[in-house]
Amino acid sequence: MHRSALLLFLLCAGACQDYEFIPTDDVDDKLDDSTWQPGDSETTTDDICEDPGRSQGSVSIDEACYIEAATGTFTPVLEWASSAPGDTYTTPVVGNLTDDDGDGDVDDDDIPDIVVANVAGTLWALSGDGGSVHWSYPMGGSEPATAAIGDLDADGVPEVVGASTTGIFALRADGSRYWTSNPSGLGNQPTCGGVGIYDLDADGYPEVVMGNIFLDGRTGSLVGRGSYGAGSGYGTSWGSTVAAFGVAADIDRDGIQEVVTGNALYRKDGSTIWTNGRPDGFVAVANFDGDDDAEIVSTYTGNVALLDGDGSTIWFGNYTGTTIGPPTVADFDGDGLPEIGVAGHGVYVVIEHDGTLKWQNTTQDWSSGFTGSAVFDFEGDGQAEVVYADENDVWVYDGATGRVKLQESRHSSATCSEFPAIADVDNDGHAEIIYASGAYSGSETGVRVIGDADDSWMAGRPVWNQHSYSITNVGTRGSIPAVPDTNWLSYNNFRSGDLSSSTGGAFSDALPEHVEICLDDCDLGLLQVVVRVGNGGVDDLPAGVPVSLYSLQGSQATFIETKDTVQIVTAGETTYGVVFEIEAASVPTGRLRVLVDDDNGLETIQECHEDNNLWETEDAACP
Repeated sequence: MHRSALLLFLLCAGACQDYEFIPTDDVDDKLDDSTWQPGDSETTTDDICEDPGRSQGSVSIDEACYIEAATGTFTPVLEWASSAPGDTYTTPVVGNLTDDDGDGDVDDDDIPDIVVANVAGTLWALSGDGGSVHWSYPMGGSEPATAAIGDLDADGVPEVVGASTTGIFALRADGSRYWTSNPSGLGNQPTCGGVGIYDLDADGYPEVVMGNIFLDGRTGSLVGRGSYGAGSGYGTSWGSTVAAFGVAADIDRDGIQEVVTGNALYRKDGSTIWTNGRPDGFVAVANFDGDDDAEIVSTYTGNVALLDGDGSTIWFGNYTGTTIGPPTVADFDGDGLPEIGVAGHGVYVVIEHDGTLKWQNTTQDWSSGFTGSAVFDFEGDGQAEVVYADENDVWVYDGATGRVKLQESRHSSATCSEFPAIADVDNDGHAEIIYASGAYSGSETGVRVIGDADDSWMAGRPVWNQHSYSITNVGTRGSIPAVPDTNWLSYNNFRSGDLSSSTGGAFSDALPEHVEICLDDCDLGLLQVVVRVGNGGVDDLPAGVPVSLYSLQGSQATFIETKDTVQIVTAGETTYGVVFEIEAASVPTGRLRVLVDDDNGLETIQECHEDNNLWETEDAACP
């Protein structure tokens, strides 16, 4: 394996004095433009730091980046169980909270952790490699919401947000209280519902969504409340909504996410963009007609409706009787088109993109009838599997046919809206199934993890951060992107893992190949960092690879800015310089981190190697 990409650290010598400051966009237009060549007169080297990496370079090619396609086996085995959380029927969520290797930071080298809320309203954090308890936190109430994991304050370390009828609770990664909030109108929304974490105003600091109530992620203060649906399709006479799931997506593609429910679309402040007069519903967002716009799946009291982005109805039907759960969207059968999977009373169904029933299986769920499900391609054969849990068993179905591939009977649940999560929870390079149990039809309680006896399942992400999980809305380290990539134009799934991660063939490999840092304008409060992105793989590196710059303070990395490359990079070559012009005050300790294929924590391309994207300085920034 050849990884000899040279990281050069150069200081500009006298070049920054008396230069004319060029706005960042102008610099990017010239230096990131593949048509620009050294010597072009549009921008002279006197305008900015001398030799800002405008020329392209070369890197060594790793021939091992041609990977033979391989499929795994399906030999599931129970890896571990923990009864510590007790009776539990919320979805386990996964993220990295602890510094397990003792190197001073929480990163991809550490073991992911599992957070689950039990029936009594206590949040539990367990280690993903055996279930040892990190901490527990009593919220109170009963039948609380599924928690969520996300970096609320953009300090590089995620927080945990839980909710019950007693309020909404944000905890630091170590389980200590960050803030609590009990907004008026919360009522029973958290009962069997789910917390969501989204950046609703693209400012780099996420908001917390609990149904149709929206909170500031850093303070817990109320920022908005919708007047119509709360994202629940349960249907109840309790006097207030239960099982609420507000879901955020940029439906109108204006760069700002909206909150979607079954009958309304809200802005961050709670004002209504549209309401359609329909019943509320559990929702998922995906693309069903091949254009660039999203459609909304809304499920309620046994019915499934596909809505256009303006809330109008495309098709509608009853599929599961009188109850129904939150929908999952994925390409279940490998035909290139999305399907919808959803459970109800005693049945799990898969519906084609046009509303045609594809298959259905009998299940045992008469206690709630509104559980969820997840989808993943465990074997890497291009065929998805459905993971679902009812009152008695955990099921894995073949996505195309509904054939039973696993019936795990070491499970019991009175069922709320929960479903098993799918993540690489022990950092072994393979996905696992994580599910919760509560004594009902059997004696099982707590959390269990299923893996593959042959260690052949495909790689999963080390994160499944919330019930309404979407790949592009969370980074592997728990960051929440200010402007997420449009999921329905890339993965086009919802509550599903990446079904394309197993493909073999030729791969590119993004490397931070060349860095220059100019300090000569420190007296003006300016700092320039130039990065070239190399391709050590054997396939072309596409344009649009994100490069992120961070400030380091101890073990914490604070995001500064992301820029995208604009040219295709052939094997063994690099981009022209990607130029960051930043305020020196944003790097108070003088230390910088550069990450390629990183959009504020979110990876966007599949590479040959995922562990060589980082470059750090020790003391390079302005003193």
